[in-house]
Amino acid sequence: MALTMELIEKLRINPLTEVSEPPTYCTINNKPSLTAGNFSLIYGKKKSGKTFLLGGIIASTINNSTQLGAIKGCLPKDKNVVLYFDTEQSLFHANRSIRRICSLTRNSNPENLYAYGLRPLTPAARLAVIGEVITKTPNVGIIAIDGIRDLLTTGINDEQAATELTSLFLKWSYELNLHIVLLLHQNKADERARGHIGSEVVNKAETTISVTKIDHSNMYRVVCEDSRDMPFDDFGFKITEDGLPASADVPDHKPKKITDPKFIKTEDHLSVLSDVYKNESDINYTQLTKALGEKFDVGINKGKKFVTYYKDKGWVKTERDGMSVNYKLNPEAQSFYSN
Repeated sequence: MALTMELIEKLRINPLTEVSEPPTYCTINNKPSLTAGNFSLIYGKKKSGKTFLLGGIIASTINNSTQLGAIKGCLPKDKNVVLYFDTEQSLFHANRSIRRICSLTRNSNPENLYAYGLRPLTPAARLAVIGEVITKTPNVGIIAIDGIRDLLTTGINDEQAATELTSLFLKWSYELNLHIVLLLHQNKADERARGHIGSEVVNKAETTISVTKIDHSNMYRVVCEDSRDMPFDDFGFKITEDGLPASADVPDHKPKKITDPKFIKTEDHLSVLSDVYKNESDINYTQLTKALGEKFDVGINKGKKFVTYYKDKGWVKTERDGMSVNYKLNPEAQSFYSN
């Protein structure tokens, strides 16, 4: 892409311009989870049900149906083509995944679904095929890539390659006004998406979704780990005797902590601030981040996000005392809480 002043002007953000929200292409539990111009990530351990969940999402967007009792496709007519790329399964297993999706739509061969098995190719060739199909196929709304690790020639821990691949996902989704659903394994030792590529896509994704198999059962739990909008509520699914995913109630588990301050009620924020400043008038940055991290049980690093949020809201303000910078509770915030 040639860098010109014309291109730079197109990228300029004008705060006076009204920008409408992007179209929603899929909701999960009534929350806009997959929108135009973004990509999302599904991740989980091996055999955790990732491909089954991905199949449910893709089936819902093929005919704008409800799948697994929680997923609802809503593609517009001019963006209703769905592309599916499988990078790792054999032809037999990839074909079985696509036939399963077709079964969920009750259509043995949906005309708006185009699926490709890329296992025989090299990582570079796989990526080239995806790029060619994406840019040459009209009216694409949703793209699924089952196995992004297999698009990396130098492996999942090559930082530069991970950044370049993630940048491609951002470029394609933005320029073509579509949504890309990515699939990746979790680390064996922890709950994180694998490698540098996992870190990159988690940081840039609109929605990150984890899938976990419930021990000694054929049931799976789906959790919204992070979202740029309101996160959807957890839900579960099972695998039927026909080998299809279906809605299921799963056992309760400990709710995920809310680590984004904008999803916490104002009165809860101000109550915590009132408590933090109960016996103090001046608090330095380190003390405040630690206190907020403990109060909301999110840790010191996440506490920094709360400090920034409170400054933007005007609930706390900074005052310099020589070389020190202290944080004071805004009297108006105290007044608002006391009322």
